[in-house]
Amino acid sequence: MKRVLGVVCAVVCLFNVAAYAEESSLMDLRNKILVESQGIKAWLPDTKDAVLVSSLWDSCVLTISQLDAYFSQLGIFNTIKKEDVTPAAVEFLEKWLQGIKNTNDVNIKSLAAVSQPLQAKTKLHVERLSGYFADLNKEIDKELAKVAALKK
Repeated sequence: MKRVLGVVCAVVCLFNVAAYAEESSLMDLRNKILVESQGIKAWLPDTKDAVLVSSLWDSCVLTISQLDAYFSQLGIFNTIKKEDVTPAAVEFLEKWLQGIKNTNDVNIKSLAAVSQPLQAKTKLHVERLSGYFADLNKEIDKELAKVAALKK
């Protein structure tokens, strides 16, 4: 009986996580960056562009960590009753999102400034990450619009 109950609880949790992931473009982008980071990490031992590839991997890890922290903050925020939401809580979410966006801007500029000849696979990772970071900034703008609506 305990096993059946445990399996049912696990299935319900998995469906809830899957449903949230489908609803969230931020989560989709986080997962794309995670998959890209795994490819970058696997490429690291074989590349001649080791310093750049290591930096790409670091950028991925930082972005994933920032997004995970935002999702945790959002989870805490969602436990607060609407009437108990303070302007400071909303501002904190807003500042966190803006911080992620600023980091992405730095990453995009850094990736665009790479001028040395790169191996084809490294160049592919650079292009993908540039696109992911740009898409992430667009999604963060949408999220910031939602937070701005909460402020009002």
